[in-house]
Amino acid sequence: MVRMVVPRFFRQGDEVTVSAIVHNYLADGKTAQVSLDARGLELLSPATGQVTVPSKGEAKFDWRVRAKLEHESVLTAKALTNEESDAMELTLPITPVGVKRTEAKSGSLSSAEQEEKVQISLPANFDQSAPTVDVVLSSSYAGSIFSALDYLTSYPYGCTEQTMSTFLPNIVVAKALKDLKLPQSVDTPELEKKIKAGMDRLKDFQHQDGGWGWWKDDESQVFMTAYVASGFAQAQAAGYDVDSTSLSRAEKYLHDVLAQHPNMRDDLQAYVVYALALNSASTTNEIQSAWAKRPSMTPQGLSMLGLALHRTGDLNRAKEIAKSIESAAVVTDQEASWPATYDYFMEFALDDGAETTAYAVRLLSLVSPESPLLPKAAFWLVSHRNGGYFWDSTKQTAMVVFGLTEYLKASHEFDAKFRAELSVNGKQVSAKQFTAGDGLNPVQPVLHLIASQLQPGANEIRIRKSGPGRLYWSTSAAFYSNDKHLVQNNNLSLSITRDYFRLTPEQAGSKIVYRTDPLNSELHVGDILAVRVTVAGGEWRYLLMEDPIPAGAEFITRDDLYELKERPSWWGYWYTRREFHDDRAAIFQEYFKGQHQYVYLLKIVNPGKFHVSPAMVQPMYQPSIFATSDAASMEVK
Repeated sequence: MVRMVVPRFFRQGDEVTVSAIVHNYLADGKTAQVSLDARGLELLSPATGQVTVPSKGEAKFDWRVRAKLEHESVLTAKALTNEESDAMELTLPITPVGVKRTEAKSGSLSSAEQEEKVQISLPANFDQSAPTVDVVLSSSYAGSIFSALDYLTSYPYGCTEQTMSTFLPNIVVAKALKDLKLPQSVDTPELEKKIKAGMDRLKDFQHQDGGWGWWKDDESQVFMTAYVASGFAQAQAAGYDVDSTSLSRAEKYLHDVLAQHPNMRDDLQAYVVYALALNSASTTNEIQSAWAKRPSMTPQGLSMLGLALHRTGDLNRAKEIAKSIESAAVVTDQEASWPATYDYFMEFALDDGAETTAYAVRLLSLVSPESPLLPKAAFWLVSHRNGGYFWDSTKQTAMVVFGLTEYLKASHEFDAKFRAELSVNGKQVSAKQFTAGDGLNPVQPVLHLIASQLQPGANEIRIRKSGPGRLYWSTSAAFYSNDKHLVQNNNLSLSITRDYFRLTPEQAGSKIVYRTDPLNSELHVGDILAVRVTVAGGEWRYLLMEDPIPAGAEFITRDDLYELKERPSWWGYWYTRREFHDDRAAIFQEYFKGQHQYVYLLKIVNPGKFHVSPAMVQPMYQPSIFATSDAASMEVK
């Protein structure tokens, strides 16, 4: 039998020693011919060799490989003898070096004959930056919704909000298509598994007081609890089972906070009342209290109050709210929106116009479906997808999907009969004829451009449309950068650095203790590293820190088992949550101000020369703001 000893991933340019261990379970010793085929990797040593393996024993054979500028490697190791043989194949990712950066733009074409040109700038070093550009074309708002669902379901992290935002929009869209008697496209067995896993995770995350926080072990938050309660109501309406005990505990929590905090922020109070109303649990007094505060509510809070009134059957007051919403819109010839610079649900400053506009669209679609602002507002939402085919964050994207889905039910915007042509740097790369049925296709046309189809510097993408209907387009460029980046202006500051320390063992009586020595010499297999990530800045909410690790290392999850001779002042565990993934550590901090250090341990397991991408920190719901550290490299003997 043969098995391989390899890292979990490679980073482009890494030189790594990979091994095959040949086991012999036969009665006699054997000479085995071993070989390695390594697609995506350059072999730096002979591909074949032989080892002598004793009976009931094992032998090891090493190869040196270098990771190419590819995205995937396939390793096939073989061990052949004159009696028995074996082979093993593994597929491992190859990641570029650097922090992934994106540049996204979106828009639409409505005239019968129209074209638009978009400039995308890419860095000069294509070998290091590994640039790609995705262009998505769709013929209806539904296409934009389907693309956004892909982003939500593939998001790599799972706090309370992200868990709900991952599966709830799929439920809402599936129910809308069913209500419209349109082809079902999102209710798949895979989605059913995600829904069950999400429901189970949320039940596990629920706190003793019945509420939910950002994560499992923090304090309960009013918005998070209301969001989960409103999501459970929508899941029930779509025919899914919800744990009644869990929901009852959440409703009690929300009733209690309304009673205990009469001066709660007006918008947040409206959202809580909306969540209770969706579950048929709001009281007359709670509705009336929120109604009395409507003069001081923003369009965000007014929309939620209007939705609560609509849900409880108070249509006259819901229509009154809708009129107030319409009067607050910023309207041009083609667009309508409701600007916002603060999220009163989660309490931090950001451009929240997309979410506020989505709430308004949702209310108007239900209460005033004939409103002339609706098509303009939906057009504004689809034309302001900051992520290309999604919006700023999981929360914002989910809320926009809810609003557009409600508008889709009211508008029936599916007509299309046009030809779309796509050119890159003067060369046509795609052409498609759109018909009415394309708007509801869950798989929208996506053109994936790789480095060989692009050029350093400015790239011109031209989208041309011929025929009746509206074409919605989005472009999303991605590339990797090692440039250090920090945030520093009059109002905002954020920076991150990374340092490595070797844990050197010492005998202290009958036990082993460890010194923390700066890493200033080569490493060896078996060494233990302490990684210190230092973040400094102003006051932030919901920070995410991602620290890539070298490919030849593994996380030590029980770092509390390593007793230090002298604990440095910076060694602590001040975080909301910490996760270890194959290629990175992810650290989450709900409240941040000043400077804090975060520590985790690695064990070196593979010899080689390794590149380490920069660490990155960003407020999770404000992804345009981020800071990065320097890149690093290390050699393991």
